[in-house]
Amino acid sequence: MTTHATTRSLALVLLLALGCDAKSGDAAPHDATAKPDEAKTDDAEPAAAFVAPEGYVGHFAEALDAVLAGATVAMPEAKAWGCSVKYGGNEPTAPAKPGDVAPPFSLPDLDGKQLSLADFAGKTVVLEWFNPDCPFVKYAHGEGGPLRTMAKQRGDAVVWLAINSGAPGKQGTGVARNREAMAEYGIAHAILLDESGDVGRAYGATNTPHMFVIDPSGKIAYAGALDNAPMGEVR
Repeated sequence: MTTHATTRSLALVLLLALGCDAKSGDAAPHDATAKPDEAKTDDAEPAAAFVAPEGYVGHFAEALDAVLAGATVAMPEAKAWGCSVKYGGNEPTAPAKPGDVAPPFSLPDLDGKQLSLADFAGKTVVLEWFNPDCPFVKYAHGEGGPLRTMAKQRGDAVVWLAINSGAPGKQGTGVARNREAMAEYGIAHAILLDESGDVGRAYGATNTPHMFVIDPSGKIAYAGALDNAPMGEVR
């Protein structure tokens, strides 16, 4: 590796570390008076398509497509990467694993409506651990990112739920910030708030993004990384 490449990699690592560890007040400022609908216009251009780099493996997408096709998931688990979930206390110790029945839960969405996993019995469900200010999430949901249009492309075939398990006051938490993020990233599915962290711990969510696929039988079919390319760099 050249000196230039090494310096660039070290700079990227430092930047990501600072971004992942920032508290809510340290993140880039947002206009608290802006409304989510202000980011949507009738003449808005369609989101840029994700272009996979050479050597790219979309672990999560491949698993999801296998479940939708009724096929066996070839790789049901892959080590997650990203920012650590901003729990208020202890991190997961005995997480659910692929093949286990998905832990039940009921969490409020950004309007305060309770959504339960049981509401979607018999359907394929995606759980995406989410922190709108995590650099890895910003990349994945940003223009041309791998998650920018994936949920919309799968349509009604999948119930997609983003879950923010950050404790109050931590980076990327709160109704207002997550409502802004829905507009910023063009998210149409629900974002659920798990401020106690109980649901995140039950699933063993350690990072953002951390992806889970629950098959129609209610079992975890996949748990782990979005892909093998954090921030677009194949590892």
